[in-house]
Amino acid sequence: MSHFSISNLANQLGSNKVIISNLRKTHPRWNVKDVLTKTGIKKLYLSNENEDVLNLSIRSCKKTLKNFNKTKIDCVIVVTQTAKKKLPSVSCMIQDQLNLRKDIIAFDIGLGCSGFVYGLSVINSLLNSNTVKTVLFVCGDTYNKFLNEQNRTCRTVFSDAASSCIVQKVNSKKNVKFSFLTDGSGAFDLIENNNNIEMKGSNIFHFTTKNIPNLFNDILKKNKLNKKDIDQFVFHQASKLVIDKLTEILKLDDNKVFKNYDKIGNTVSSSIPIALEDLKKNKKIKKNQKVMLLGFGVGLSAAASIINWT
Repeated sequence: MSHFSISNLANQLGSNKVIISNLRKTHPRWNVKDVLTKTGIKKLYLSNENEDVLNLSIRSCKKTLKNFNKTKIDCVIVVTQTAKKKLPSVSCMIQDQLNLRKDIIAFDIGLGCSGFVYGLSVINSLLNSNTVKTVLFVCGDTYNKFLNEQNRTCRTVFSDAASSCIVQKVNSKKNVKFSFLTDGSGAFDLIENNNNIEMKGSNIFHFTTKNIPNLFNDILKKNKLNKKDIDQFVFHQASKLVIDKLTEILKLDDNKVFKNYDKIGNTVSSSIPIALEDLKKNKKIKKNQKVMLLGFGVGLSAAASIINWT
């Protein structure tokens, strides 16, 4: 059995910064005050015309690999739903552009907001089977490439970003456990249609508040823990409305619930790894602390895990 370590966390946000309050000038019909109150998002980062998932991912990976021996990498996994090209996979292009070994595994996972936790579950299985030892794990999405300029629901929430980290096996008597949820009946609540992403925010909010408590309790039960045992709750940074409601429903200590949506918006699959990077950089996470990771969204899907920080 094994645990895994997550190290060398890095990210790359889109180059174009948008101040939400300034949208009053460009979109006078939008109720920007209401947007700020509900989402809590003050700034967004959009990709420019030269940036895409691959470009942002490569720049993030170079930060991750700055002080790491890249010859150790025997697997590249990329979580994305917004690659510029449908083929080849982003992971294969990363292998080439970073000049990684050729005798490695490389594949993409087509998920969004729950993707980081799903990806960790796949990596955990590969590590436990001794198939690989060192994984370059990348998440990246550029939703704004697929948004109509007048799409207020999405234009005021999503940022473009990529994140990267190294995941390696750590010998331990405990194995990491995961809980999952899939409800494809809500597929049209967040969908790409004719090259434009459409989102029914109220439906996703209902899905989250109705289903996440059960997933939350299930992952605690699998680990034989209660919520007081958790040191940090790292949820997908959907918005203030969503995070506040989950905190209320789950009766959590607000000081243990990580939040950074106000500074960078909803970065889709990158939101959880960027949160972990933020926690580590600001020394708000310590060795052996228990961290709950919980992602939810497009699919509709959700995934949860509890890791011991190493």
